[in-house]
Amino acid sequence: MDKWTYYLTTSTTHTTTMDLLRAEIIMYMVAGRDTMSTTLSWLFYNLARNPNVISIIRNELSPVASSKASTTGNKGTHIIFNADESKAFVYLHATLFENLRLYPPVPLEQKTVASTDVMPSGHEVHDGEIVIISLYAMGRMKDVWGEDCLEFRPERWLSEDGVKLQYVPSHKFLAFNSGPRMCLGKDIAIMHMKTVVATMLWNFDVEVLEGLAVEHKNSALLQMKKGLMVKVKERET
Repeated sequence: MDKWTYYLTTSTTHTTTMDLLRAEIIMYMVAGRDTMSTTLSWLFYNLARNPNVISIIRNELSPVASSKASTTGNKGTHIIFNADESKAFVYLHATLFENLRLYPPVPLEQKTVASTDVMPSGHEVHDGEIVIISLYAMGRMKDVWGEDCLEFRPERWLSEDGVKLQYVPSHKFLAFNSGPRMCLGKDIAIMHMKTVVATMLWNFDVEVLEGLAVEHKNSALLQMKKGLMVKVKERET
């Protein structure tokens, strides 16, 4: 039984069910808007600094793009990738995760201690205390990600043969939280961002303005202070 069926069959009134569905939908819309836009800004910034990554992504997109172009017969039009097609873009997925590792849209996570305990580090925590976790700092720790932790290297997310994503525990990669608090919109967000990035990279060249000073905004989200200023031009495929 999926969760929507569960809501409909266990709710006592129609109003309660509709209110719950409405709250869920609003949560998806509001929670995903600013976090995805923040992630995409940093992603295009990192891609502009790593043209070799763009080349690999375009090679991955090429078979699907060629198939779509031959099917439509309109080779001069833009290729628009859909959600189902994006599932095959493994390197693009790894690139997105690498971007989230270094630039998590929500850079801090707050947890409240449920009961007195001793953490794996040996620190004792007590009931009611608040623990602040810096996702931004975790993504740059050598003890967590290795000596090359400051490098933008999507390959770290791939299996040795490079054909699939390797498992990384959520307590190591907290961009979507962990355990029972895992982000409900994780899969939707990944799908949306992969289709946007795939479509942009296949059809356009995105160049960050020369001399652009990129700074962090003083915000709950890891936004760019003045946004990402770029030049976008048609790509010759």
